Amino acid sequence: MDLESTVSGLMDDLWKTLDELVSFASVNTGNQSSEHPVAKCRTSIITKFENAGINAKELSITYKNRTATPLVYANCKSKRTNAPTVLIYSHYDVQPATKAGWDTDPFTPVNKQDGKDTRKYGRGAADDKSGIIMHLGVAQVFKSPGLPVNLNLIFEGEEETNFGTLEDYLNDPDTNHEPFKADLIVIADCGNRALGVPTLTTTLRGYAAFDIEVHTLDSPVHSGTYGGPAPDAFMALVRLLATLHDDKGDIAVADLILDDKYPFAPVDEKQFCINAGVLPGIPLIGTGSLAERLGGRPSINVVGLDGVNSIAGAANVLCPKATARISVRLSPSQEPEQARQAIEAHLNNVRPWGIQSHVTFLGSGAGFMVNTNGKYFKTASQALSKAYDGAKTMLAGEGGSIPLVNALQKINPQSDVVLWGCEEPRCRIHGTNESVSKDELTRMTTAQGLLLQDIANSA
Repeated sequence: MDLESTVSGLMDDLWKTLDELVSFASVNTGNQSSEHPVAKCRTSIITKFENAGINAKELSITYKNRTATPLVYANCKSKRTNAPTVLIYSHYDVQPATKAGWDTDPFTPVNKQDGKDTRKYGRGAADDKSGIIMHLGVAQVFKSPGLPVNLNLIFEGEEETNFGTLEDYLNDPDTNHEPFKADLIVIADCGNRALGVPTLTTTLRGYAAFDIEVHTLDSPVHSGTYGGPAPDAFMALVRLLATLHDDKGDIAVADLILDDKYPFAPVDEKQFCINAGVLPGIPLIGTGSLAERLGGRPSINVVGLDGVNSIAGAANVLCPKATARISVRLSPSQEPEQARQAIEAHLNNVRPWGIQSHVTFLGSGAGFMVNTNGKYFKTASQALSKAYDGAKTMLAGEGGSIPLVNALQKINPQSDVVLWGCEEPRCRIHGTNESVSKDELTRMTTAQGLLLQDIANSA
């Protein structure tokens, strides 16, 4: 079978299927209704895989009275003897999106031509519904000849939340791990260093999230009558947040690990600034190499704020209560619990003007380091290179987090992990005008098909 040609012939239909998936506003708010877009998206995915010969279904797991949003799950056996088992993962929930800042409606998929690159715009087009389409394309490729490997398919519905139910379930030694066992774990929720540059991700940062509340007054009061001695909650919160970084922009929380010894691939600063949209004249912050700062060191950012009036609603009053949500990225080797204790200790010890804040821990997840000497890692690298016309596969760290990977590795300690996907920098995942390249989707689907074919032939 000419796998490359087969994938190419399927791609127009797969591209249209991605339209349907993007049109579901599958932002997981905890609503388990069958009419919710999360459920409708899940049902659509199951139908698509059933049509491709994969007997997919909903799989519900419960952990300590928490029932996870159902997984899309399948366990398919190859007709080949001694076939290895491959677990393929993506997620069908997406980040929230409003129309503000978007050129188009985020849940109305739109195709645009950018030179030779055809791109589909819409929330989830890249993260991570492109991964689901990769897996669907591979299922369609092998529908007629039959799967060359045993396949466990897992699509999560709450990856973009802080729920963490599946991760907690897998980390518990007393739960049933059998549906999640495999010789090779393929996570299609990463991407290439640049468009058209084949890349395998070798590290992931961990994460933690906290809410920090400062409460100083019973209610808003006149800023002229009481301003000065009466403490404004937001001003106190700002002073607290400022202690999280030093004057150079490095993290100032003690006991957070720096993975500076890991051989991270160099990052081009000019291209990074273009990808990040850094404005002219604005410097980058922090010390050390750019690769270390992105892949091996912690970062802390405010991602939400309550209690402060917008400029449109500004009033001459003191703020009585203000809350900031901070998102913390941890170095790949950092233990999340150790990080939680360090961050909480820092926040609780900082008392601007003697004011104590209230810190709420929301959740955390471990980072990950891939075993690049694994049995199947070289095969994945070769498959990726072939899909990109012989270009050399790059190995690179990823600043984002996929805590589930660590949990899957723990229950499959001898298994290899492959982290790849369509989410190159131009995709703008989690941002406005998210998009995915059709050519990238085609090549990554081809790479995954080649990988399954090659490991089966070498078994």
